[in-house]
Amino acid sequence: MTTPSEPDATNADPVVLDLRASVADMRSTARWIVGAAAAAGSLLLAGGPLTVVGKLHHVGDAVVAAAGLLMALLGVAWAIHRTSQVLTPRVATFDDLGRPALRGLRELIDRSPGDFYGPFTPDPVALQEERTLRTAVCTRLTAALVHEDDATRRRTLEHALAVARGNASLAERTQRRLLTWIHAWQVREALRTARRDTFVASLAVVLGAALFFTAPGTTSKAPAPVRICISTASPPPPPLLGDPCAR
Repeated sequence: MTTPSEPDATNADPVVLDLRASVADMRSTARWIVGAAAAAGSLLLAGGPLTVVGKLHHVGDAVVAAAGLLMALLGVAWAIHRTSQVLTPRVATFDDLGRPALRGLRELIDRSPGDFYGPFTPDPVALQEERTLRTAVCTRLTAALVHEDDATRRRTLEHALAVARGNASLAERTQRRLLTWIHAWQVREALRTARRDTFVASLAVVLGAALFFTAPGTTSKAPAPVRICISTASPPPPPLLGDPCAR
């Protein structure tokens, strides 16, 4: 919430703009991953059954093919599910700063608190209290100006109000910037987790596809040998032990 005389400066803050652009880029990457996973699943469903099903002649082959196709599709579904978490709308709060996923951001803040909190105490609660106090001071000074007729005192109150509004605006911008950092870091961690899970899921897809496309013939029995026995007019020699043509 900005003061009445101070426009919303969030859109002019280069740090906030850069963080929002980074979030947009990370979500574009997530959309690309989801699209690639969906394309892989469509390829398996569209071309796989037509290629393999006609070659299945044994129950064992069908079981192997079904297991491979199921594994590949589960890998695709898992990759889409995990990556779609990056695209889920998020609400950043100061309580999120204490979560384990944001440990890297906390360490970054601890190394250089002034870059994140400016002249304020490096604590989200203290920052919120400072913003509330400065806003209350602005409200009281504005009310005092309405009932002040002395020119000298009015100039003093107007100067104090300008300072108070500047401090309130600075607290608001600092708070908004920190919330933007928290939001961007949440998306960053979600994308890192999605990329890791997508790599594991891709291995499952490759293994499942390999089982599916190599299933025909995996349980087929070796063809039985065909033996031809030819009779002759002359007396045949004594049969050997194990001769299949012996009678």
